[in-house]
Amino acid sequence: MKPVTSSQVKAKRIKSPRIVHHQDHRLRWRVGLLLVLTAGIAWQIYSFGLTQGGFRKTESEREQARLTRELEKTQSALQEARAEAVRYRRQAEIEVKASRQLQEELVRIQTERASLKSDVEMLRSLISDDNGSLYIRSFRMQPLSEPGRYRYSFTLVQVLEKVDVTKGKLLMKVSGKLKGKRKRLDRSEFADDGEKVLKLEFSNYQDVSGDMRLPDGFEAQSLLIEFLPRNKELKKLSKRFSWSDILVPAEDESNGLEQR
Repeated sequence: MKPVTSSQVKAKRIKSPRIVHHQDHRLRWRVGLLLVLTAGIAWQIYSFGLTQGGFRKTESEREQARLTRELEKTQSALQEARAEAVRYRRQAEIEVKASRQLQEELVRIQTERASLKSDVEMLRSLISDDNGSLYIRSFRMQPLSEPGRYRYSFTLVQVLEKVDVTKGKLLMKVSGKLKGKRKRLDRSEFADDGEKVLKLEFSNYQDVSGDMRLPDGFEAQSLLIEFLPRNKELKKLSKRFSWSDILVPAEDESNGLEQR
């Protein structure tokens, strides 16, 4: 056997083995699908978060507008309630004040009525049926600020027990001088209502008051008060007052009780 020399050996190229991956495209497809699914899930989560968190601009603006309208309505109703409360409070204060005044006036009237009733009882015990039973009580004549103008008041009392209702006419006449001549003024000439007589109807007493305006330059001297009853049981009342006396209020209330 012949020895083999290196020159006789033919050099051969050694090729490295090639690894063929048959599943690379499948892996890329799966990765891509996973990325798409992940992005979809992420978008759904983001959209859900926007919906749940109230960050959708349109819905947020609508809700804000609705709440603003409700707030305005509530504030308007509150203002109306406050105004109504103020009106009720003022009305209550007025009613309380009026009630207090009425109570005071009622007490005054009741006191005066009790006094008059006492006077009537006293007079009934002093007179008989044949004597006069009509009286003028508490006459007052007060000058006013306007010259020639006066305010008068008095109470006409009937004490006859058997007369329930007194009916009749009241006349007032002022006597004096005008331009040096004697003159008498009927009630129609000095009373504001222009009536010559007053028709009265009362039980035991009747308050009479009013204003009189005398002519310029008239010098009053006396005042005549007459009551002409329609009741057959009663007699005519006629009482004349001196003008200088009636302008000064009597200090003693009993001095104001005058008899026919």
